[in-house]
Amino acid sequence: MSIRFEHGNKADAFAIRTAVFMDEQGFENEFEDLDDEASTIHVTAYADDELIGCARTFPDPDHPARYTFGRLAVLQSQRKHGYGSMILEESERLAREAGAQEMHLHAQCSVTSFYEAHGYASYGEVELDEHVEHIWMKKAL
Repeated sequence: MSIRFEHGNKADAFAIRTAVFMDEQGFENEFEDLDDEASTIHVTAYADDELIGCARTFPDPDHPARYTFGRLAVLQSQRKHGYGSMILEESERLAREAGAQEMHLHAQCSVTSFYEAHGYASYGEVELDEHVEHIWMKKAL
C-alpha cells in the first residue's frame, strides 16, 4: 500500500473533518477563520489514492517558533494502521521546515496516550471543547 500526502487540499481536509468530527463525534463548530489563513498548513493523507485522513498546523502569531497542531482525523474504517502517526510526523516535519521549534496541541483526553507516545507532555487544566474533555500538550521539535 502506498501512502502519499498533499499540502493545502482544504476541500479534502474539510471532508474528513466533517465526517469524523461532526458526523461521527457530534461537534458543531468545526471550522474557523484560521482555516483560511495563508500560514495554516492543511495535510491530507491518501492510501493507494484513497483519502484517509488529515490534520492542520499553524504558527502562533505572537511566537513564530511555536506552532499549533490539530484536527488530526482518520476515517473510522482506516484506523489502527498507523496513519495518524504518519500524518502527525508529516505535519511536524512541515512545521519544522517553516521554522517551528515547538508544537502545541489541544488533545481530546481519550487520546493523550497517542500523543505521549510521540513525545508530547500535558500541561494546564482539562477543559471542555463543546462536549469533549481536552487538555493542552506540547513537544520540542
